[in-house]
Amino acid sequence: MIDKVKEEEFFKKDFNFSYSSLNRLLFSPALFYKDYILQEKEVRMDKHLIEGSVIHCLLFEPDKLEEKFKIAPGKTPSDSVKKVLHNMLQYTDSKKLDKVEDFVILDSLKEINLYQSLKKDEQRLAKIRTQDNADYWHFIINDIKNVIDVDTLNKCKDRVELLNANDEVKEALTKKQSDFELDPIQTHAEAYLKCELKDYDFGLHGYVDFYEINDDTKEVTIYDLKTTSKSITDFADTVEYYNYWLQAAVYSKLVYENLPEDKQEYIIRFRFIVIDSYDQIYIFNVSIDSMTSWMDDLFNALEAAKHHFSTKNFSLPYEFLVRRVNL
Repeated sequence: MIDKVKEEEFFKKDFNFSYSSLNRLLFSPALFYKDYILQEKEVRMDKHLIEGSVIHCLLFEPDKLEEKFKIAPGKTPSDSVKKVLHNMLQYTDSKKLDKVEDFVILDSLKEINLYQSLKKDEQRLAKIRTQDNADYWHFIINDIKNVIDVDTLNKCKDRVELLNANDEVKEALTKKQSDFELDPIQTHAEAYLKCELKDYDFGLHGYVDFYEINDDTKEVTIYDLKTTSKSITDFADTVEYYNYWLQAAVYSKLVYENLPEDKQEYIIRFRFIVIDSYDQIYIFNVSIDSMTSWMDDLFNALEAAKHHFSTKNFSLPYEFLVRRVNL
């Protein structure tokens, strides 16, 4: 649905694409319009995404764990039950789960299509009105986000221990810039970067996990941590499926634009640190050829975004708007 008022408000403000928002636009301009222009973006609560965020925090910003996450006393609900509970928020403001009207719970269960095989409403209600769910409800009804349970936290801590014990990861991420003014290596962890883009009505921004500038080798190395539910043997396919190539290109552009002018001729290298569901750890080096190709693809993505922004047409992907697509 087109909303001209919200459109006008959106285009009055400066906008910086993140990897995720640019990826959203490439996947579906209509979804981008809903998420970012209408501001109706749904909060993702998938367990593997939350675990990945916790691992990032423990590895790069351990002192900010309690600031970014809240620990539930019991177990947090499954992803499907979380969707039901969050869906219920639009129909009730009851502070206690056991005071929420039956029809609110039952309608939300039906909407999410959960527990519909159970024969009686009482059985469905009992599945939702548990102590663990009540504890989680307390957090979300008070607009407290990023709730994790102790088991999840301990699992993430174990995986961070594995990462810290890996010699190659340790060598990459434990480099520290000394107080010596002429230290040839400068390091940056969880760095928020943004940049303007010449000839575009938008910019880029994002948090880069870790990068180092080496004045001796005249190289900049960017590291991005990835947790995957698959094996490391499938990671090349994962890069394509989730468009991690786009993230690598965006981060490389951000780092380049934020380098001092005298360092912008340094070679930029990109490496993925991957830990899979079997606790296998591997660092993938991105070749210069691959990165060159990905940067070309980033340029094409920005040109597509430029078209959508200039025409204010988000009805179809760029290639469907500018040419006839045949099978």
